[in-house]
Amino acid sequence: MGTFQDLRHGAVLLRRDAATSALIVLVLALGIGGNAAIFTLLKAAFLDPLPYRDARRLVTIIENTGWVMPSVKEYQDIRARNRTLDQVAFAEHLDMQLTGNGEPARVFVARVTASFLPVLGVRAALGRTFLDEETQPGRAPSVVLTDAFWRSRTAADPHIIGRTLWLDGQPAMVVGVLPRGFQFDYPALGIQEPVDFYISSPSELTVPIRIIARLHPGVTLEAAASDMRRIARELTSEHPERFTNPQHNPSLFSFITIPLRDALVGTQRSLLWLLLGGSGVLLLIACANTAQLLLARSLRRAREVAIRSALGASRRRLIRQFLLEGMVLAVCGGAAGLLAARWILRILLALLPTRNPLLASAHVDARAIAFTMLISLVSAIVFAIVPAVKGSRWEPGPGLTSRVTTGEGNRWRHAIIGLEAALSMFLLCGAGLVVENLRTLLTAPMGFDPAHVLAMRLKLSARHENSIDARAGDVFQEYLDRIEAIPGVESAATVTGPPLRPARGGNAELLGVTDSSGALKSIIGWNHLISADYFRALHIPLLAGRTLRRDDAGRAVTVAVVNEEFARQFGFGADIVGKQIDEGPREVPTTIVGMVGNVRTRGLQTTPFPEVYLSHLQLAWGNTYLVVRSALPPGQLLKQVKTAIQSANSDQPVFGVETMDELISDAVAEPRFDVFLIGAFALIALSMAAAGMYSVISCLVSQRTGEIAIRMALGASRGAIVRTILGATVAWVLVGLACGLALGLATRNTVRSMVNVAATGSAWMYATLVLFFFAVTLAAAYVPMRRASRLDPAAALRCE
Repeated sequence: MGTFQDLRHGAVLLRRDAATSALIVLVLALGIGGNAAIFTLLKAAFLDPLPYRDARRLVTIIENTGWVMPSVKEYQDIRARNRTLDQVAFAEHLDMQLTGNGEPARVFVARVTASFLPVLGVRAALGRTFLDEETQPGRAPSVVLTDAFWRSRTAADPHIIGRTLWLDGQPAMVVGVLPRGFQFDYPALGIQEPVDFYISSPSELTVPIRIIARLHPGVTLEAAASDMRRIARELTSEHPERFTNPQHNPSLFSFITIPLRDALVGTQRSLLWLLLGGSGVLLLIACANTAQLLLARSLRRAREVAIRSALGASRRRLIRQFLLEGMVLAVCGGAAGLLAARWILRILLALLPTRNPLLASAHVDARAIAFTMLISLVSAIVFAIVPAVKGSRWEPGPGLTSRVTTGEGNRWRHAIIGLEAALSMFLLCGAGLVVENLRTLLTAPMGFDPAHVLAMRLKLSARHENSIDARAGDVFQEYLDRIEAIPGVESAATVTGPPLRPARGGNAELLGVTDSSGALKSIIGWNHLISADYFRALHIPLLAGRTLRRDDAGRAVTVAVVNEEFARQFGFGADIVGKQIDEGPREVPTTIVGMVGNVRTRGLQTTPFPEVYLSHLQLAWGNTYLVVRSALPPGQLLKQVKTAIQSANSDQPVFGVETMDELISDAVAEPRFDVFLIGAFALIALSMAAAGMYSVISCLVSQRTGEIAIRMALGASRGAIVRTILGATVAWVLVGLACGLALGLATRNTVRSMVNVAATGSAWMYATLVLFFFAVTLAAAYVPMRRASRLDPAAALRCE
């Protein structure tokens, strides 16, 4: 009965002190809502079932040699030799041209084995999936459409089965349509965009692939991993020409078995934990702020508590009353936070720098609601315990006969404001790191001029993506000649990997250059296939020698241009011109004819990387980027470029169009999101700390009105009054700042690893953060201090 009365009294107090209650509910809604939203993301990543049959048994298998995926031959070895896998499949993703129905279009396709969809437990909603015989060499490919492609590109035609599509100039028959909601296009697996359809894969492919497998029932992940290591040892023993690892050293070559869920979460695991940590700190600050407000309210209720105590209420009874009143506020804050969680979740998903269908499936369900209610109750205990203990200590005599004693409760209030300062400073330190990192990325030299440059992608039909094509260089050169004839076009060029988007890397050795052991010195660099005008199109400076020319043609790679970093790592400068790159015993050495300036190769790295540029007239792929420099508006330029290209080849699609400025912006999308995320946490925390400071100073002024009036009547200056009020508060804030700064410095490496930040944080940055915090908190203290310094002594004493 008493509990019900306390809850009812809490509801009455909620309505009677509406302003304070509304502020408390708002603060709690932010803290609890943020945690509920982050929990919902974590639940989607780690708890919600994957949309595949018995997904706990699904794994993906990769090599331990960096970013290289296994080959089809390795897939065949794993399928034939394994003892722990029930089903094995592979997929590779590529661009293809869809022709025969109006303007040629580029589509994103997954080439898969017949076992791929069965491994995932997926059946066709219309028609069927692939048959084993459809993956045999020489067979025309079959196509299974995704539901999204079927609805958007064929208007959900129910008679699509049996229809022929022309892909890269070859016929392919539609045999099925997948059910709505099925997708397997996760960026963490290297699949950067939604798949349009799946096509049967010939078994003789020689490209890197993604292996997906299902464990035998009862087989553990450890057993499967051991089985894959055994297969790697057998392969290195039987095929030393394929695997240079005769010692069977697992650090040189082995297979790694990863649960599919872990692979789908990928590098965003750190981001999710960072989100949880930031929202947890924010909830602590929200609880501290709520405790400040409740403590102020408990001081105003001294007379009420004294009367209850005089009438026989025990201290335990009073503590329970305060806790249950806090429970009412927490439940209201939790309900508001649950509504806010949906809004916060939508914002986070919209701003995530990398698309992730796993996180996009996050939704508030019964578990999210239960979690929200749980943290609401825990929060109630955290923020209500200090006001409950403090508010229940009032003595009946003083509480009934006088005002609140000067300084009553201030020790707790100052301790809380110190805690808020520490937590806010901690978040500010993290925000400072990511801001400094973003500033470094944006201000670091690019090595090229992105202004007035439009980039787009081309892929020749009937060609495999990134495969060597003897005709591609001549075809692309014809396109370039027609584009450069457009009035207003300064220059145009092709490149397989433009700045910030490297194509592929490999080892490079110079003839006659050895390391300390006497062996040929080897470095890892990026290789680019370019047209002759590439450096002119991007205004990349020539430092020595010459650039590539149109007469650098033929079917053997004889010349190359390197960048300054390539020369530096080999111990040369401009005199690297004339040196030869060793291409092995069966190849003609490639002569270096020029050296150009360093270009930002990767968006998240400002340090230069060795690069080698080869002529696309000597070696070409059927897939490339086109960059065009022109003062024409992008829309007008794109239209004329398409016209010029299609005048040479009406079946050539142009896709992936963006300006170089947009490409740069995309490259820093992740650090920009980090700035938004941690910066938002820090600013909200700072706002709450400022509100706590305002509350403390206001309470001090209210408690010490009579003292201030007497001091002023005796001649105390306004400055002396300000120092009297702020002295203890500033001391606690300084203690909190010192603790927060120490915590920020101690955990900066953890923060850097979570958000892939290179910045270490400079002394001036931390000094700026401290000054910024002080400026905000002093601004929060301005209004109550101004009121105290302008107090009329006579009026104040009459009020006393």
